[in-house]
Amino acid sequence: MKKTLAGFFALLLIAGGCLDEPDCYLLNNNVVGIAFKKLTEPNADTALNVTAFGTVEPPLLFWLGEPPAPEPDTSFTRLTLPLRYFNDETTFFFEEPDTTRILRLGYTSQAQFVSEDCGERYVLSDLRVLEHNFDSVRLIIDVPSRQGGTIHLQIFR
Repeated sequence: MKKTLAGFFALLLIAGGCLDEPDCYLLNNNVVGIAFKKLTEPNADTALNVTAFGTVEPPLLFWLGEPPAPEPDTSFTRLTLPLRYFNDETTFFFEEPDTTRILRLGYTSQAQFVSEDCGERYVLSDLRVLEHNFDSVRLIIDVPSRQGGTIHLQIFR
């Protein structure tokens, strides 16, 4: 029992020493979750079939299928995408076999000083849909997350 108690206190001292070092991981809340839904059945997920998707400015490609592709290369019902926290908007494109869809999101980005070791973090808020060419887009939560798992937008097709 004494060895276990001594080991516990040693572990507690080691863990307490780590509190002086800042945890600079995942400080920015720049992640937005998207769910694709059926327009006729809002509770049912639908798959978006794409050959490529990414951001318009700067041009970043997240996925590109093998050309020529008679059928879509990938499909998904949910996506987690990063927002550019140095700007106040991000435009995504989704290339389908017969059309290219866009989703332009706006938000407020504010820099906050965290510490000398970590530097700044960016706090994003007031998420809004500025432009899209989907059937319908519904904003559920207007504050982006730090990690994936939360659905902020529902896109109906």
